[in-house]
Amino acid sequence: MRRFVCILLLLIIALQSFNKAGIMLAFKMNQNYIANALCENKDKPQMHCNGRCVLAKKLKQAEQNEEKQRAQSQEKANVLFFCRMNRIKIVECLLSLQRRDFNPFYLHFKPSSFSNDIFKPPQFRAA
Repeated sequence: MRRFVCILLLLIIALQSFNKAGIMLAFKMNQNYIANALCENKDKPQMHCNGRCVLAKKLKQAEQNEEKQRAQSQEKANVLFFCRMNRIKIVECLLSLQRRDFNPFYLHFKPSSFSNDIFKPPQFRAA
């Protein structure tokens, strides 16, 4: 069931992308009917419209619907975030960069009495 729903949603998304291609395909399949019944210029055969006026209207209508959907999705997507801005005091930053303080640990450092001792491994005695 889950796989069926996923495939169905993918097909719906894909069909939205191929909306104009679907309109063109439907026009080609029904061009004779559109030219004879729905064409606005059927009384003017010298124009050789063959139903392309209906096709142009359908494509324009589909484009307008896409524009409306884009505008609606953009309105929903525009979200404002309000947050409190912490201001950095530039003067303090510059003063801290100019000061060169030593770490107090180094001032109180006393070397160990064992620092001069060198480890000597035991000697091997041959008997």
